[in-house]
Amino acid sequence: MKSLTLTPSALFRLSRFSISSDWFDNFGLPTQAAGLKRVAVRDVIYIIEEDLEDENTPIIVVDLNRRSGIFNDTTNRSSDLERIITVARSIYSNSVVIPTGWRKHHEGSLFSIQGTSRDRNWRTRLHFDAHPRGSDDLFAFERTDQIVDFDRLNHDLAIYDEARTFIADAILTPKEDNFEETRAGITLSQRLPQGFVQGATLDQWYKSKLTADQRLFVDKPHDGPVRLRGAAGTGKTLSLVIKFLRDAANSEDRKEPIKLGFITHSFASVDLVGAIAESLDTTGLLHGSGKFAKLELRTLYDLAHKNLNFELDALEPLSLDGREGRRLQGELIEGVLLELQRSKIASLQFEDLTADLHGRWQACTDGRDKRLVGEIMNEFASVLDAEGIRASEEKGERYAKGATPRPAWLMSLPLEIDRRFILEVHRRYRRLLGDMNTLSVDQMIGDFNSFLDSNRWDRIRNREGYDAIFVDELHLFTSIERQTLHKLIRTNVEEDGKPRRPPIFMAYDMKQSPRDTFAQYTEPGHNLFGASTGLQNADLVKLEQVFRYTPQIAEFLADLDATFPAMDIPGDWDAYSGKAALDDGSVPELTVFKSDKDLFSNVFKEAEKLARSVDGGGRRVAVLCASAEQFDIYVRAASGQYKDRHIAITSREPSSELRHAGKRFILSMPEYVAGLQFETVFLIHVDAAEAPIDAGDGIRRRFISNIYLGSSRAEQTLKISAATTHGGKSDVLDMALARHSLREVAPPRESKPAQKKG
Repeated sequence: MKSLTLTPSALFRLSRFSISSDWFDNFGLPTQAAGLKRVAVRDVIYIIEEDLEDENTPIIVVDLNRRSGIFNDTTNRSSDLERIITVARSIYSNSVVIPTGWRKHHEGSLFSIQGTSRDRNWRTRLHFDAHPRGSDDLFAFERTDQIVDFDRLNHDLAIYDEARTFIADAILTPKEDNFEETRAGITLSQRLPQGFVQGATLDQWYKSKLTADQRLFVDKPHDGPVRLRGAAGTGKTLSLVIKFLRDAANSEDRKEPIKLGFITHSFASVDLVGAIAESLDTTGLLHGSGKFAKLELRTLYDLAHKNLNFELDALEPLSLDGREGRRLQGELIEGVLLELQRSKIASLQFEDLTADLHGRWQACTDGRDKRLVGEIMNEFASVLDAEGIRASEEKGERYAKGATPRPAWLMSLPLEIDRRFILEVHRRYRRLLGDMNTLSVDQMIGDFNSFLDSNRWDRIRNREGYDAIFVDELHLFTSIERQTLHKLIRTNVEEDGKPRRPPIFMAYDMKQSPRDTFAQYTEPGHNLFGASTGLQNADLVKLEQVFRYTPQIAEFLADLDATFPAMDIPGDWDAYSGKAALDDGSVPELTVFKSDKDLFSNVFKEAEKLARSVDGGGRRVAVLCASAEQFDIYVRAASGQYKDRHIAITSREPSSELRHAGKRFILSMPEYVAGLQFETVFLIHVDAAEAPIDAGDGIRRRFISNIYLGSSRAEQTLKISAATTHGGKSDVLDMALARHSLREVAPPRESKPAQKKG
């Protein structure tokens, strides 16, 4: 075989399938791939639509030359295919940009991105031609294990020419019989939400599958903001997607131009929303087939990156959303704290800090307790970077004097000297970012918010803005991020000359937020939908029926909900009211192990065993760690002891391996799998030391949100564990234990060697 050639639509549909290494032997189609056909013409494999008629349609050509072709590394084929799909989406759709972490480099029409590698070789590169022969096609032509100059690559356009030449023959060739050997290695993926049945049309979902409350939301007109609130698993994302597509389809039928944007907080959410939408969108509106309706699916960071032209300024945003970026930010702050401690001048300058802050500073630099770093990161995101507060400026002085309102659940800074200490840490941290020629995500969004207030945006707003936007997981957006949303709407006025209220449809559950950055601190009451967001007086639709997990898990979540600290957010902080629609399952279990070693050994062994036996494989089994510090340790340990038997998800960027997990279980943290779900979840290190009883409300609230978020990822089985070395179980579980929605079980006994008889 010389090449694999696909249309964009056919390639995107492959993302619905779980693809193993066997598929790359024949590139076959399973029986579920209705509407597609596979044909071979002169050693070129074509996967195209059955009803395709236009031979000039764009194509993606993948060089299969075994010596230098794109799939020459057999251990990374599935991951490389995922990267090709993402690259194609960035070119042929408005839903994805190439992540900055993939280190894109381009010269003319040629560009390369970082490839994936099981041996962590960061020098691997995948190479593309975005306009071979000046066309609108995409040619993926070489994978290299090292960084290579473009003029030394095997850029064999004869492979592309042959694929383009015979596309007409492929269109006219009848669909081949789907023999068993061509079905190997590809099955329909189970990555879509529980209760989502593939095959039903958009119209069938609307008429017969939505609940009354979901249909009430979908029917809302575009005359103002609407809030969709519900516990995890109530179908918020699904309702948003159905409204997104249905509103577009209605405008297309009426021949009324409309531009709709679906905004998410992460690439992982883009991936999930795209999977649902592509299953429902039989007309291809999401991929630009409409004449009147234009749809875009993006993260807010994509939009900021696109409009601020970072590439022209040779700037690269530091992705704090991913684990790597957050670790780097934490290391910078930790370095600043150590630098201040070693400075005699700084030590004298800040010797009058409150005893608590001074003690935590000392504990952090000694390596005994690094939680202060996370608290400072939170302060930067929620207050300093959000409002552009700088040391030695007017805003900085107001902050130092205590004139800037701050939520009570942020770190305690009762004295002026405490706040000046934070300003100094922030000043030195910003200086380090400047030396690296990078911006934090919070800084980038702050600049984006300013851009949306500029004369430049005012001139192009009606061209580049949206008629309506749909926002998923609003609880993960910071206050400054929420302020950008209404500014993305085109300026429209009603018949009487008054400006229209922004049609923004938002789904959220504040108790799923593991950070405090959702707080609107600049206004009384810290209202999530304050005046600065342009979202005040939004209509509210509440969802209560749960489709994701069993009644037993719902009962546990209700008891966990009762432990949340009181929050002064009227109307948006209700008691848990989820009503589970699934059949009964087992009661969630708690196991307290004597040591980290015992916990790691037992939980990971059980997860591996289950991943090999459960229907759907490791994709259905997750070990989620509630402790950031322990997670880093376990990622390193599992990479050795469980190599090739697990997949570590360490960011909210798309995991190219997730759909092809096979028998490998998932290792991650709750916030990195928000939106995903698993049959069985092992939630580890729900330890007393993570959020002691005497800790502040902020620490307690974030910890409980983490447990709530992780527990609600489980559909059938939830197993919680803690370690005696970290204080044993957290008291946040006491209510559930007392009410028997959580039962404690003894850890497995260690098997002793049999004694010899004699």
